[in-house]
Amino acid sequence: MQTQQTQTLQKKAQKAQALLRVRDLTKSFNGLRAVDGISFDLHRGEVLSIIGPNGSGKSTTINLLSGFLEPDSGLIDIDDTAIAGRSAAEVAERGLARTFQNGRVFGSLTVRENIALGYHKKLGATRPLSALQNMPVLRWLSLLGETGAALFGGPAVKREEKDVAQRIEREVDYYRERLGSREDDATYTLSYANRRRTEIARAHISEPEILLLDEPTAGMNQSETAEVIQQLLYLKEQGHTILLVEHKMDLVAAVSDTVIAMDGGRIIASGDPDAVRTDPVVVEAYLGKRVGSDADVARVKGEGKLASQTNVLTQQNALDDAATSISSERPALLTMQDVNVYYGQVHALEDVSLTVPEGAIVSLLGGNASGKSTTMKTLLGLNKVTSGALLYGGEDITHLSSRDRVQRGIAAVPEARRIFPQMSVYENLLTGAYTRDTRTSAGRAAVAADVQAMYERFPRLAERRTQLAGTMSGGEQQMLAFARALMSHPRLICMDEPTMGLSPRLVEDVLAQIVALRDELGVSVLMVEQQAELALSVADYGYVLQSGRIRLAGTGRSLLNDPRVQEAYLGGASGAAAV
Repeated sequence: MQTQQTQTLQKKAQKAQALLRVRDLTKSFNGLRAVDGISFDLHRGEVLSIIGPNGSGKSTTINLLSGFLEPDSGLIDIDDTAIAGRSAAEVAERGLARTFQNGRVFGSLTVRENIALGYHKKLGATRPLSALQNMPVLRWLSLLGETGAALFGGPAVKREEKDVAQRIEREVDYYRERLGSREDDATYTLSYANRRRTEIARAHISEPEILLLDEPTAGMNQSETAEVIQQLLYLKEQGHTILLVEHKMDLVAAVSDTVIAMDGGRIIASGDPDAVRTDPVVVEAYLGKRVGSDADVARVKGEGKLASQTNVLTQQNALDDAATSISSERPALLTMQDVNVYYGQVHALEDVSLTVPEGAIVSLLGGNASGKSTTMKTLLGLNKVTSGALLYGGEDITHLSSRDRVQRGIAAVPEARRIFPQMSVYENLLTGAYTRDTRTSAGRAAVAADVQAMYERFPRLAERRTQLAGTMSGGEQQMLAFARALMSHPRLICMDEPTMGLSPRLVEDVLAQIVALRDELGVSVLMVEQQAELALSVADYGYVLQSGRIRLAGTGRSLLNDPRVQEAYLGGASGAAAV
């Protein structure tokens, strides 16, 4: 009883002290109000989640809070210090550390080096003149001070280096099974999930006042999501203040004290997680007015269970070799024949054979580090084939460059979209036509006609044609990535995680667009997707990869109904409660 009373008093004390205050915050892009007068508090020791469909204003809000955007009006205070309009570096100095929706690590640096960068702002002896870094005339002195400390060191610098090394080990210990043996590996060699873990560790190492996590489990499967939930619960127990943006309601419900739902740049609901996620207005915002099945609504409300995800990886690794090829009446557009790929001494792809027929959607399934992205990169010419062959339209393209493959009609919608953030929507579309001949007026007119066709297919892009692509929502960026790929007139589009980080309503739109590419334009699609049930629901054919080898193959329907696939990738009969 006494413990319960103590916890109640602690909660009241936390509620009495607002660490982050936001008042009447607004931001517009070319007249479009992305954030429309929102206000909220984040209290010390609290976990607050912001949810909402794509385009609701979540990303703009956290970019305003972290200094990546300047608000048009409104107040942002951290511990009673005004930070609205300050740079990202200054906000970080005030105690806010963040991760990013699409994951941002320095690929050529090791895991240890990436994590160490998160503590740079708190270094003292190694940055002896850091106070001058924001002074226009004297900022070069701070660089000179760091150079001197690096070259000549001293006892204080060595003590600080030892302290940082211990902090890095602590962060790696949180993910010992995942990162323990990879500390000295370049992060570009890691799976997507391990890059996300590295990014979280980099944000946490500085013990920030506020830890801002932007969709930390995007692109992770059920077991990996469950692992992150346990880590967040541990951080919560330690008293960390966390601002979380997420689409997965099971995660939100498990870790949040308070939830804010946004739509159209405004807050449409706030309060207790259970009350917000079951609010009819919130459910409609996620699913639209034509609400689907009870199962769809249950996904938004987070009524599925996190249970039994501990055995998912075991189940995925226990698939017996079965049918590993497909039979189609359609002619083959792309064929991989016994392809082997190595990363150094690591055998990344082992005798992989697959076929993408003309005008078909083919889904490539598998857990993280199974070889899905490696297969995609190999098809696009980014990986060197050690042995085997790639045939496209009957032509051997094994040793062709990526540019030549694009010119022959292979396009890509990469993982995390990879649009050019500092370029407008229109400029991004033009990059998709870079291989086309625009030296003549007829060529330029053809490209202009295709841009207009993309605006008609994706009306939201027409509305935002002059907007910087980096300021758009994740769903809008995904539309742009689709349109950019279509600008090259492809026969085959390779899509890597096209629904990652999207709300259910937008996931449905993206899947409809993929089907339309096949049915209306006759484009073949090879799709890598973590959400196996979604991928197989629209796929004509599918392959299951495990440890660089094809383990299963068949029609989308047969794999969807295969008990082994259901257990390993769909969480049994119910799947994950993710939105």
